[in-house]
Amino acid sequence: MDDERIYQLQDAIHRFRRSENRNRIGSLSDHIKNPQGQLASLVDNLNRINRLNQSLKVILPEPMADHCQIAHIKDNQVVLAVDSGEWASRLRYEKLTLLSYLRNNGFAAVSGIDIIVNPDQFRAE
Repeated sequence: MDDERIYQLQDAIHRFRRSENRNRIGSLSDHIKNPQGQLASLVDNLNRINRLNQSLKVILPEPMADHCQIAHIKDNQVVLAVDSGEWASRLRYEKLTLLSYLRNNGFAAVSGIDIIVNPDQFRAE
């Protein structure tokens, strides 16, 4: 067999494998519309964080709400990020009220709230 024929066969095998993987993987939009496994867990967590952020904006006083957002949730512990130590101190006074509000408004599983200072999370990109 000559080199040209070997190259053509290798190329055909490579194209077949790529098309086989593409069919097995599916499109990104299919995975977003119907998430499964780890992606479903990630999408659920992001939706939960978004709902919590919306609740946060409702209960916190106006200037504080602009300096605070949900960083993440782990083991039903909500971690709030603020952009400065000053806002962290002010938010500590609101912590019990906020926890009570969240538990009474659809987030009964929330067991606690931690506050971190993370100014990078608030910088415009």
